[in-house]
Amino acid sequence: MSDGEIPTLTALLTGLTTDPDQTAENWRKSFGGGIDPFLEIDWAQVCLLALQHRVEGLLAAGLRASGAQEATPVSVLSALGRRSELAEVRYTACYDVLRELERREPGLVHDLVFFKGAHLATLYDSPAQRMVGDFDFIVAGERLEQLRGLFLSLDFWEKPGKNGPTFFGPALDPQLGSTRVVFDVHLDAPPKYNRTGQSTGAVWRSSAERMLLGEVPCLRLPRELELLEVLVHATEHAGSWLHVCLDDDVRLIRHLDVELLCASGEVDGSRVGELARQLGLTGELAVGLAMQRALRGALPAALEPLTAWADAAADLVDVIALPEGGTVTWDEPLDSRAFRTDRSTRALAMMPAGSRRRDEWFDWRKGLVRGQEDVAQIAGQASERLSDVLPGRTG
Repeated sequence: MSDGEIPTLTALLTGLTTDPDQTAENWRKSFGGGIDPFLEIDWAQVCLLALQHRVEGLLAAGLRASGAQEATPVSVLSALGRRSELAEVRYTACYDVLRELERREPGLVHDLVFFKGAHLATLYDSPAQRMVGDFDFIVAGERLEQLRGLFLSLDFWEKPGKNGPTFFGPALDPQLGSTRVVFDVHLDAPPKYNRTGQSTGAVWRSSAERMLLGEVPCLRLPRELELLEVLVHATEHAGSWLHVCLDDDVRLIRHLDVELLCASGEVDGSRVGELARQLGLTGELAVGLAMQRALRGALPAALEPLTAWADAAADLVDVIALPEGGTVTWDEPLDSRAFRTDRSTRALAMMPAGSRRRDEWFDWRKGLVRGQEDVAQIAGQASERLSDVLPGRTG
């Protein structure tokens, strides 16, 4: 792209990084300096995409760092600002309940393994830059009843899930837009669709490292295992028709998380691959790496040793599992499809006439209520391909 070209929606968002100054530099290289290139942007579309990809805070920070906020509609800046504030409020609301959980059952809480937004948001400049919908953690299966009783004592209700229950309850200090908090509980291990004795192996908890989450002593995953989890999680959502319908299939923030983890300390990419083999998650990792490359243009340097994995799954990033069985391949590649705002309506249109409403398939308290998605089969295809290109068993 030559200097001075009018910014496209895709280029504006793919230029985002977790460092606002680097974002500004990326935009300068793509669009040239000055304000004029930003005057032609469809800001309504940008605002909606930022919300869908959960990058409102990072976009606002990049606009400030680049000076482009002076060419951005005030209403858009206001919306981004409110969403950034909400991200901080949500994080604080979850954290406040976590503190209360610790006060009541410190021994239990100190052995929980926190990952995803609960931990990753602390790596950003501010929780305002990393929206969270809930706090995710791993708990040993034998302690679930103790945990359930603790949440019920705080007037939470429980929603069952494939990899453990989710608990919903009132915020201790309700704020506009954050009156409830959510804790997503993963029994023994995070994997959702590929849950076997191998994928839920003891390493998820036995390798966990002590940390302080704010002032709460608890556990976190080692860097390479957390990278594996983030990439596996990305594939679980991207391969699910239901998650497309919920605007939760592809989110840029997950792939910025990957870059941030790679930049936050020494990372051994080969070790990530070894863990995937050990846990039987090679296919999921391959698809996640292919997604990372499609959306970000390249793998982080630390993950370049796994390039062959991404190659093996390159076309599988466009496949989704349907609730009534089978899969379908999108007619538009991920690197452009991800920046369409109508993915959810396109997914609903895949269903037979008369079954093109979300409530035909999904209930917020029950999850999928009709059919069954075989998301794991997509990763299974990647795993089979890896067996042909990588030495030894892939799992």
